[in-house]
Amino acid sequence: MSGRLHLRCGDDLRERLPRAGLAGDYLCFADPICQGPARDSGSLADFLALRARFVALHAGVDAAEARQRLGREYAALQDLHRYDAVWLWFEHDLWDQAALIRVLSLLAEQRALEGRLWLLPADGRRSFPELDDAELAALRPAPLTRLQLEQAAEAWSAFAAPDPVALDRLSRRALALPFLGAALRRHLRDLPWTTDGLAETERLALRAVRDGAAEAAVFRALRAADPIFHVTDLITRDVLRRLGSGPNRLISRAAPLVLTPRGQAVLAGEARHRPPPRAQGGVTVRPDPPWLWDPRRAGVVAARQ
Repeated sequence: MSGRLHLRCGDDLRERLPRAGLAGDYLCFADPICQGPARDSGSLADFLALRARFVALHAGVDAAEARQRLGREYAALQDLHRYDAVWLWFEHDLWDQAALIRVLSLLAEQRALEGRLWLLPADGRRSFPELDDAELAALRPAPLTRLQLEQAAEAWSAFAAPDPVALDRLSRRALALPFLGAALRRHLRDLPWTTDGLAETERLALRAVRDGAAEAAVFRALRAADPIFHVTDLITRDVLRRLGSGPNRLISRAAPLVLTPRGQAVLAGEARHRPPPRAQGGVTVRPDPPWLWDPRRAGVVAARQ
């Protein structure tokens, strides 16, 4: 096999690229890495089982089906050496950057790919599907450097670690991947905050509900409020479900969406949220979380014991 492969974290360019005159095969890597558990045990089989359980719950699909799909996507990454060029279509936002470091961490040691990986230039504002066909056709990829590969692998190791301090430090460095630092910091801001126990996405969702938004409007509000984390409808649903669970829920489970008295108090800074258990990359979030985001320091801190 020879020629070009387009690698993208979604199917949204599959039909667009041929129309824009950009020939080549297409590989969709759709694992939503920026959501759910991503702790890397060293065994790819164990990692895929972990991700499949999350994806099944997140997307409402059969666990075996999720495992098979993930298996096909990850296995396809081992055959990229068959192509003369692999074009990487990953944008500036957290979804794309998290997927990019996962992909590159698996490609970093494949010496047969030397000189075959090319990164498309994102402009930091628009997604690739927002470009018209002529704009897509005019894009010129740059060869991915060894430094970019190494930093992506380092970032993945830190992203998947149970201690977020290394990820925090890495996000402050000047990185060869231009949008990675900002995306990693947005990921870390979804740890519970020292001020109120809320993640940033949760706080934005509560404000939208306070202002009278239904679920679809919450989704639109989250998208409009944050250029770095382009949430999906499924992410919005998961966040609202999480905020509406447990005896200390912040959102009423009955329609329409409204804040509970506790939700009003937390949003007003008069009470502290104790988040239900969840995974934030490699970090485990608990009602008394071991790691917090401190907005005054703009960094990660360990909870006081």
